[in-house]
Amino acid sequence: MKLSKASVVSGLIGLLVVIGLPVAGHLARRIPEDRCALDGATIDPVYRVEIVDSEGHPHAFCCLRCAQLWLRRQETPPQKITVTDEESGEPLDAKAAWYVRSQRVTQRATGNRIHVFRDEANAVEHAVANSGTVLLDDENPFR
Repeated sequence: MKLSKASVVSGLIGLLVVIGLPVAGHLARRIPEDRCALDGATIDPVYRVEIVDSEGHPHAFCCLRCAQLWLRRQETPPQKITVTDEESGEPLDAKAAWYVRSQRVTQRATGNRIHVFRDEANAVEHAVANSGTVLLDDENPFR
């Protein structure tokens, strides 16, 4: 029995479809690393928050509000929380940061208005320029 060229091509196309569709579906469902672990929003690097959970797995968030909401769902405290200094774009430990609640929204979907700074002077400057308030230690978003 001799197979025609059309039969071979049809068989190969069918095989590619059978193998390709599940792979394509898997790739389409994945949340890329530059997406928020809570809601899948694109992460602006200036407002990025990263939490290392109790098992050592990192989770990135688009804003402080998403990170707070995610933390509330966790049964155990995280190993580490890193926030991003809005002036330099550099990460820093959440405990060492200065936080400002101002009129400027960082993420429309959550309405987050809390901004992060490494230096107190930059925090005060942002607060004055944006009708904000520098948060006290007991107001730290990650207490």
